[in-house]
Amino acid sequence: MPPVGALTLTRRVGTIAGVLAVRTADLGRRRLTRAVRRREKSEWQRWLTETITQLGPAFIKSAQLLSTRRDLVPRQVCEALSGLYDDVRPIPPGELVPLLEPLLGPALAGIVARDGGAATASGSVACVYTAQLPDGSRVAIKVRRPGIERTLATDLTILRRGARLLRRLPGLRGVPITEIVDQLTESIFRQLDLNAECDHLDELYRNMARFERVRVPRPYRELSGKDVIVMEFIEGLQQRRPDEIEEEVREKAVLEALHGVYQMLFQDGLVHCDLHPGNLYFRQDGSVVLVDAGFTVRLTPQAQDKFAGFFLNMAKGNGLRCADIVLSTATPGPATDTDGFRRELSALVDAHSGVCAGDFDLVSFATKLFDIQRRYGLYADPQFVFPILSLLVLEGTIRDYAPDIDFQHEAMPFLVHGTMERAVRAWQAGLTEEERLA
Repeated sequence: MPPVGALTLTRRVGTIAGVLAVRTADLGRRRLTRAVRRREKSEWQRWLTETITQLGPAFIKSAQLLSTRRDLVPRQVCEALSGLYDDVRPIPPGELVPLLEPLLGPALAGIVARDGGAATASGSVACVYTAQLPDGSRVAIKVRRPGIERTLATDLTILRRGARLLRRLPGLRGVPITEIVDQLTESIFRQLDLNAECDHLDELYRNMARFERVRVPRPYRELSGKDVIVMEFIEGLQQRRPDEIEEEVREKAVLEALHGVYQMLFQDGLVHCDLHPGNLYFRQDGSVVLVDAGFTVRLTPQAQDKFAGFFLNMAKGNGLRCADIVLSTATPGPATDTDGFRRELSALVDAHSGVCAGDFDLVSFATKLFDIQRRYGLYADPQFVFPILSLLVLEGTIRDYAPDIDFQHEAMPFLVHGTMERAVRAWQAGLTEEERLA
């Protein structure tokens, strides 16, 4: 991240303190005036999301990412944070045209900005517009907001410095809070790099081309840059209820989406971690469309091997081996109980071993796994968490469409093939088994 001046930081800290003071007073007022105690939980969650929204884009993005880290954050807080959205005013036409002209030319930039620059999606970091190229092709154009780099750099710097102060508190000594916040802020700041997102989108487009019914919009590299991604516009993207798609077609589409994600996890290593209903579409012809490569993660071969090992041993009911794999990836806290963790995780895996597909609930399993990690003082490596996150988001999206799909069974061909590919590459490079998994 670029350096931020002391004066800028001081002013922003003052603004944040003012927002928190007003919001804290509002929380006290709500507690005093609340008439129905059973609404306490929903009131608290609403207050939290409203407060984070007022703090700005960096805090919204941080909270959205934290909502996925159930290994770090209690379930009730994750539920509250998962409801955060950053649907804000689109980029004004006067600011939009100068951003687009260098890449698209004055004519096409004017077409995009026409009618007040009506956006199909508008977030705190970027907005998406549609236009028609001179050759008649219709495209979607993702445009980064002017000045957002400085805004995020300021707030993310404050979050990092705040973490360094918090780690001195008695209850947090030994907890890798600075490492966690550094990883979080780096993930957020990387989302500003639309060149990198364009690269990821292009790679996903090529990787998913092997699946006949999976579509990813093709990026126009020659028209894209650090502030803009121009990509193919795919028609007919709308959310459909399960009963709007024939059952046989629906199941084939779900299997295709699941196979695509397993290809990412166990073979390609570039994983789309945000396949919620706004980024994953099932169409009536049985095809599946994946959009928005903003939250993609590249896994190392070692991380792929360890996640594959965990997944395979979970399917076999080998809980102690699962526990050892997690321990090899996690950072211990000051009061880590390794033996207790191994016993409890082994019992969790045993309890889910042999459960039929319709009864296996990945969300419940992962929630309990992360809860055990948190209680026994272990801090998971994001490279291990992100694959689980990708499956959690996917399952939440597709479970209603095909409730009897066996997640573990469908993974096996991709898991075995990917593990063998990496083992062969390691052998060709002269690496031992220990070096490959280090």
